[in-house]
Amino acid sequence: MMSEKEYATPFPILQAANLLSHKSRIRKFRQAIERTISPSEYVIDLGTGSGILAIIAARQGARVTAIDANAESLKYARAAAERNGVVENIEFIHTHFSDFKPEEKADVVLCEMLSSVMLIEQQIPASRYAVKHILKPNGKILPQQVNLFVIPVQNEILWNRFNIEDLQFPRIPQTADMKQSIDLADLLELEKFDLTKDSDQPLSIDKHLNFEIVQSGTVHGILGMFESKLLDDITLTMEDGWRELFMPLPESVDVKTGTKLDVRISFRPGEYDSLIIEIE
Repeated sequence: MMSEKEYATPFPILQAANLLSHKSRIRKFRQAIERTISPSEYVIDLGTGSGILAIIAARQGARVTAIDANAESLKYARAAAERNGVVENIEFIHTHFSDFKPEEKADVVLCEMLSSVMLIEQQIPASRYAVKHILKPNGKILPQQVNLFVIPVQNEILWNRFNIEDLQFPRIPQTADMKQSIDLADLLELEKFDLTKDSDQPLSIDKHLNFEIVQSGTVHGILGMFESKLLDDITLTMEDGWRELFMPLPESVDVKTGTKLDVRISFRPGEYDSLIIEIE
């Protein structure tokens, strides 16, 4: 018999544990952490999830504070730290990054909240907050930069997902499997963010991109992806375990080879419901 207390769904920790299978991503972070963090330095890991980055930093001899907004994730991360013999080197704090005000600023901030086009995850606002409120003036943050790219695509599977027999549902962004979509133009850069700098400018994207169609078909949506400079010559790409993000158009558009497609893309990174895509 179930108790009457509120039962938290396990999705955040299941997602965090799933990321442990992305070996190339972890290997690159380990290389960057080992090259960046020295013993006795103070490290803050924002959105620690499974705790893997905090654990790697602690094994370098660092003092680490690991924060996460999900209590179950922190419980899992603490158990992982105990299993790896570094629990005494890590302080676990249950809070949202925007509410976290450390007594001591960090030599290094780790912040891995990357996603396909930074629409859903909090990488951009969290990095900005970290540089302004958490990091020492001469400190380092990993990753250091992220470049966003988009391309118009045909994707019958995701377009038709929201029609079930005689039922229809509003289309929303969906993660897409690699090679599931048909590219109808060349990839264009949407935006570039330097994560090492704070900015007082409004944090938003509002761009008009002009695509030349290279293959006739039906544009169902815009596919978003990213590339991130982790440290110097260490670069994270979609092949390191991320899925692309399919952002559906309000209505599909038939196109022919050689025609121009002017697309407006507007959103505030980390604010899922701010997305606007228009064909003009």
